[in-house]
Amino acid sequence: MKARKSLEIKRFKLEKRKDKNTGQVITDHVPILVEFKFDGQRVIYPIGYRIDSDKWNDEAGRVKNNNFNSDGTSAGTINKRINHIDILLPEIYNDAVKLNLTITKRYLWSELSKQLKKKEGIIDETTAELNRPVSIPDYIQLFIDTESKRKNWTESTIKKIKTLKSHVEDYCLKYGRILQFPDITEDFFQNYIEYLQKEKKLNNTTNYKYMILFKWFMNWATKKKYNKNLEYKTFEYKFKGTDIADFQKNIVFLSWSELQHFINFDFSGNKRLEQIRDIYCFCCLTGLRFSDVHNLKKNDFKADDSGNQYIEILTIKTDDKLIIELNKYALAIWEKYKNIDLKNNRAFPVPSNQKFNKYIKDAGKEAGFESDETYIEYKGNKRIETTYKKYQLLTHHTARKTFIINALYLNIPAEIIMKWTGHKDHKTMDFYTKIVNKQKQLSMNKFNEI
Repeated sequence: MKARKSLEIKRFKLEKRKDKNTGQVITDHVPILVEFKFDGQRVIYPIGYRIDSDKWNDEAGRVKNNNFNSDGTSAGTINKRINHIDILLPEIYNDAVKLNLTITKRYLWSELSKQLKKKEGIIDETTAELNRPVSIPDYIQLFIDTESKRKNWTESTIKKIKTLKSHVEDYCLKYGRILQFPDITEDFFQNYIEYLQKEKKLNNTTNYKYMILFKWFMNWATKKKYNKNLEYKTFEYKFKGTDIADFQKNIVFLSWSELQHFINFDFSGNKRLEQIRDIYCFCCLTGLRFSDVHNLKKNDFKADDSGNQYIEILTIKTDDKLIIELNKYALAIWEKYKNIDLKNNRAFPVPSNQKFNKYIKDAGKEAGFESDETYIEYKGNKRIETTYKKYQLLTHHTARKTFIINALYLNIPAEIIMKWTGHKDHKTMDFYTKIVNKQKQLSMNKFNEI
């Protein structure tokens, strides 16, 4: 029997925050918070009022009688709001359950704001404040809501930023605080990284990527003038195992012979795996990112005056205009699909990124990519080696790597390859060139075995 859904208010409390200069707990004009729990989520939010800690009854979760805060608001007015929240939040939740609505923190807080305005009969700054972003997770959500539409983010990017938000929320819950922009200091980053390593068990490569995402968000907040604290710009942290040489150890790609084998492999009527293979190989032959092949339209295929065919796209990730000439292998794949009628005039039947990465592993296994590959990762200072079958490591991104490495192996100049891929930094090409040089040496060594 399923437990009845409910919302439980745990307590009303004062925020615990230390002055970053003195290290002492702040006791004056402290935000009053409500902590509640629903559907397995714990949430902490400010109620819109502040009070000095010596005027607060922690056991009762109310302001002591006959007191005023520094804004001149009486204990009676503040406690009335607390009482309203105490009653309204569970009611709002229960009504949403009855109506079978999707219940989120933002929904609950938005509805609470409306109800408080009705109860209190005024629209003042403190009730309006309930709808404003107050914490870093709130601003991350605003970042997602506005930029994902404006920049046409991929499903994968949205998922990554949502995960970033979830990590920050969990960090705040663990330490029982509201995280705001002035708190993003070197000490915060040190503590947050340690939290991700120990509590979330994330490896250094993943932590490094989330730190890049966090700084991306902070740059956006600074540009929008939400943030004035620039300490994040100077923070540097060395994640062991994230140097270029370390990434080179984990690079997965198909050699030219493996790619040819994959292109010609017969999937015995398994249409889904055949389509996934075709899309993957098309990207191995053009260097397209997943977001760009997913968005690729039939009218992106063009021909010049001499009949040479190419694709012309505006990349989703970087808004770069790319012209990519098509070789005979890519053209052969396009010939299979150009007359198929697909929704929104799409060029290929590309599924979601998650499904694609699952099916490409199935296709790789079917095609016999069973060689052992050692994957090296670091968690803190600990080195961990895991052996996988090659097909287990195939993702769409390995197609782009396959394109670059094989192009370099065929002695195509890096400058030309960068025109196709949109790379602007020669360091990236140097990264792949070293892999190719190593592969050439391994190939030459085969003569020594005869």
